[in-house]
Amino acid sequence: MTVRFESLGDVKEFVGLATLQPYAVQVQDGDRMVNAKSFMEMFTINFTQPLLVEVAGKENEADFARAAKRFLVCA
Repeated sequence: MTVRFESLGDVKEFVGLATLQPYAVQVQDGDRMVNAKSFMEMFTINFTQPLLVEVAGKENEADFARAAKRFLVCA
């Protein structure tokens, strides 16, 4: 899934959402992959473009997409 953040508040909210999940959530910025549960790592990536989110386990993708729907970029 692809997400986009409009503000630092969005990033903070997304990290909080990812932290609540019992599975791994990662965000990819080009070739770089960071832990979505870490503020420090999340603030090292470029937010001016849409970002790819990877969720551990195919069964968790739809669940996380519903929770993060306000950040999703429609394809």
